[in-house]
Amino acid sequence: MTDLEVSSTEAIADWIETSVLVSASGHFGRDKLDDLALAEIGATPMRVSMAIDAMARRASVLGDSYPFVVSDIAILRRKCRHAATYAALLFLTPSSVARQTVRASETAVMGELLEEISEAALANFWGQGGSALSFGYPSKHGRPEAFDQAVVWLAGKIGLEAGRGYRPPRRKDGGVDVVAWRQFADRRAGFPVALAQCTIQAETFTKTTDIDLRLWSSWLAMDSDPLSMLVIPGTIRSAGPDWRQLTTVVMVIDRIRLMDLLGRGTDDGRDIDWSTETAAALRAVLGAAEL
Repeated sequence: MTDLEVSSTEAIADWIETSVLVSASGHFGRDKLDDLALAEIGATPMRVSMAIDAMARRASVLGDSYPFVVSDIAILRRKCRHAATYAALLFLTPSSVARQTVRASETAVMGELLEEISEAALANFWGQGGSALSFGYPSKHGRPEAFDQAVVWLAGKIGLEAGRGYRPPRRKDGGVDVVAWRQFADRRAGFPVALAQCTIQAETFTKTTDIDLRLWSSWLAMDSDPLSMLVIPGTIRSAGPDWRQLTTVVMVIDRIRLMDLLGRGTDDGRDIDWSTETAAALRAVLGAAEL
């Protein structure tokens, strides 16, 4: 039996997805899946059935963006748009069996991977004409290292003026990993802005306070309050207490919502063009999967 935490249906569903992704055949019949789940994670056929129901809900939301075919008799891997991105998010989920292979020294790269996915997804948050930018440092976009200069740089990218609030130069990112916005054609002030915190940590509620909207309203001259987001690579049962607790203080963008947003893009169907370092991490999770 593995050390995977199987107390939640979502975690068992993630285990099934990971197992199918890395299997040589690309599919598991229900009988084989029941036997494997009992042997490896101690999950009974009833728990497996509940997990398959959770996968069916994911499939109903994501449609062609979901890299599995789900039925009562078998789970099949299939090629689809952004399949590699889904596999990467599964890899980053703290409770997933794939995440257990990550060394502590690799967590920084994993965080960059989530930010890269989030940047691509949140650009579609307001539909056509939306934009998103990673605010972390070091930056592929040329962000200055000093925080006070970085805010001025960010304001220019968004189309805002820097606010008058004091910006500590040694501060890293003010809790913001990705900024998303949607300018209007008139280029005037008063357009929507979202500030997103991306985390691969298992404990998510403590991250909801990382973004202080009062401070950010003093650092960027915004006519309307920005939207605060928490981006996570995992999934949370919408009817459960964790979801209700989080959504009372922040907008949650989980794996399903990230994939939904990516599916709204107008690209030619290719997966994200990962950076070299990120691609190496992605290959580690894909393993035998041919997506």
